[in-house]
Amino acid sequence: MDAIVLVGGLGTRLRPLTETRHKSLVPVCNRPAIEYLFDWIEVSGFERVILALGRQNEDLADAYQHGRPGKLQMQIVEEHERLESGGAIRNAVREAGIEGRFAVLNGDVFVDFDFQDALAAHLARSADLTLALCPVAEPSSYGVAVLDNTGLVTGFVEKPPMGTAPSNLVNAGVWIFEAGLVDEIPPGPVRVEETLFPSLVARRRTVLGHVFDGLWADIGTPERYLELATALAIRAGGTVLAADVEAGEGAELRESSVGPGCRVGAGTLVTGSILWERVRVGKDAIVNQSVLADGVQVGDGARLDGVVAGSGSVIAAGAVVPPGTRIECGGTYER
Repeated sequence: MDAIVLVGGLGTRLRPLTETRHKSLVPVCNRPAIEYLFDWIEVSGFERVILALGRQNEDLADAYQHGRPGKLQMQIVEEHERLESGGAIRNAVREAGIEGRFAVLNGDVFVDFDFQDALAAHLARSADLTLALCPVAEPSSYGVAVLDNTGLVTGFVEKPPMGTAPSNLVNAGVWIFEAGLVDEIPPGPVRVEETLFPSLVARRRTVLGHVFDGLWADIGTPERYLELATALAIRAGGTVLAADVEAGEGAELRESSVGPGCRVGAGTLVTGSILWERVRVGKDAIVNQSVLADGVQVGDGARLDGVVAGSGSVIAAGAVVPPGTRIECGGTYER
């Protein structure tokens, strides 16, 4: 069985982090985010993964031009115009020669559930389409699915206002397609979430919702990206450090991931944060709930809380950077 991974997006909500790196390659506990998805695809029993790349995805194509270690076969399919999810699926099926049932995954999600359970349910119900659904505490920023008492999807609500969601089950970005559905995707650059899926439900086709309880996250925003990395760091024992990280006397690194070549000064506190490669943090600084891309420099005594700093940016000594601040690649923050 084949898995199509949709990685054509430009990662605009993750900027400035994605100004210099494809969103699927941003590090999560010092591994490219998409590697976790590949691991899951492989252990789930898929034979081949098709990367459906969009334009301006050269770095991702280069990273996997020779595939990856392991048994999982890989094929890259590139689009030459914006296709959205529906067009990308159609293009991938045609270019990769997929003939039977297949799965589609969004490339910016982390999933941890038993795919074979979902597939068994799909087959038992003779479903046309099965959507993996994850319960979340606050579904207002996601696409929400409504199920009947037999588990079939009866409707969708996209990003319902807070407190109005008809369910807490959100689209987890993992779908099982029967082969014939490709011919029902409307022509042109369309999103299946907004066209094919509601159409199937309206026509009373068998659209199954598979609810799972495993860890799930999408990394579409810096906040969600940070939340996932923190959860995995805690799962790994609290903090994930590259082998060559240097920390000065009295420095504390808690529930964070710190990448290769990073240097953290004496007396500095780093909590719940992600430091990419070659980040320099001076002495007696505080970095909390922040993401610092490669080559970022933080001066002595600086205070960062909820900050996203792009590649090569500089934060001056003694600066107090408030929550929500985004510093562009190569930029400087001096306040």
